[in-house]
Amino acid sequence: MLVAGLWTAVGQVQASEPSSLYFRCNMTAAQYAEVKAAPPGGAPAFDDWQQWFDSHGMYGPGKVRSEDLRPLVARNLRELVGVTGWGTYSEYDEKAGAWRFALLQFSDNYGEMISLLAPLRSVAPYCAADSDSFMLVYSYIWGNGDDAYLTLNGRSQFAKAPTPAQRQEADAVLAELFKAAQR
Repeated sequence: MLVAGLWTAVGQVQASEPSSLYFRCNMTAAQYAEVKAAPPGGAPAFDDWQQWFDSHGMYGPGKVRSEDLRPLVARNLRELVGVTGWGTYSEYDEKAGAWRFALLQFSDNYGEMISLLAPLRSVAPYCAADSDSFMLVYSYIWGNGDDAYLTLNGRSQFAKAPTPAQRQEADAVLAELFKAAQR
């Protein structure tokens, strides 16, 4: 199943209230080119999915299912996150040395989130270890709270909450996407 942002980019509509995704990784231009050409990482590379599920009130059994760990089909990360269209943003800023990626409407399903979180988490070894690279999945539009916050400084790990500066950064990009969607 595709995530909501990818559905949106190809013209599909969802009736739920999906969370938004914001990702920033500080890296060199050469690392960015390497990352985009690399095969996307898979969910089995990370052993903390169930802990993440357990930290949220899930409907049903609240267990990570084997189908949640299946990868999205893509030859490389560029193909996976290169979808453009309504509510999407992806840019490498050479001056800042940072890749930013955002989906205004990502998903409302934790199992489905794993499909894109895993490949983005696999970028962590390329993120500068002394940076504050991060990924945030939260209800930007509807204000229902955070779903996932991950630090990406050489390795990927779930953490408690973004810094105020990180949240402001994510809010600013998503606000621009939301404003563009209103036109």
